[in-house]
Amino acid sequence: MEIRLTELSDLKEIAACHKAAFPESLSSKLGVAFRKKMLSWYVLDDRGIIFHITDKGKIIGYCGGLIAKLPGLPGAATSITQFSFKVFISSFMLRPWLIFHPENVSRLSFIVRNILLKLGLKKLKNIEQIKQENFQSFWGLVVIGVDPNYQGKGIGSALLQEFERLAGIDKVNRISLSVKSTNLKAIKSYISNGWFINNSTIDSLNLMKIL
Repeated sequence: MEIRLTELSDLKEIAACHKAAFPESLSSKLGVAFRKKMLSWYVLDDRGIIFHITDKGKIIGYCGGLIAKLPGLPGAATSITQFSFKVFISSFMLRPWLIFHPENVSRLSFIVRNILLKLGLKKLKNIEQIKQENFQSFWGLVVIGVDPNYQGKGIGSALLQEFERLAGIDKVNRISLSVKSTNLKAIKSYISNGWFINNSTIDSLNLMKIL
């Protein structure tokens, strides 16, 4: 098996891996064009990082994250939504029933905010207005997926270890992620890999690991 940084030419296969790992997710339902556009943010944006693992040349898992070095910049969800907005809308136009997908219903305020941002009716906070004294740079793990045929074989742990290794090379001292509080399997895996619960909301947990 081999782990390497993802290139644009790898995205079609990673999009397929994403669909296999998360078949009921909104991104999977929206089609391959949207998934490729969404994933390309990690390759093209300076704040993105994505790599994958192969077995005999086949991509069997991947991991994407956000490199946060400055305060006040939008998070991964907003950045990716703005980046892929046109494909996002066109994918919905082809599949209007997905407007009622549970992920949309639960994130209505987020969707409205991003529409207003795209239309120029709302602005992001000016970075100069954000207090910087408490900010510490970090890497945020945004997405990690493993082909179902390879789950339970340590692939997820290998991807987490590579994420940690790359963050260490970048000289940040902490990595973080958010996970649904109902995703007990994932939470158990993160904790077994040295992550700890930093804080929580009604439906999610923020986990952190100090490097």
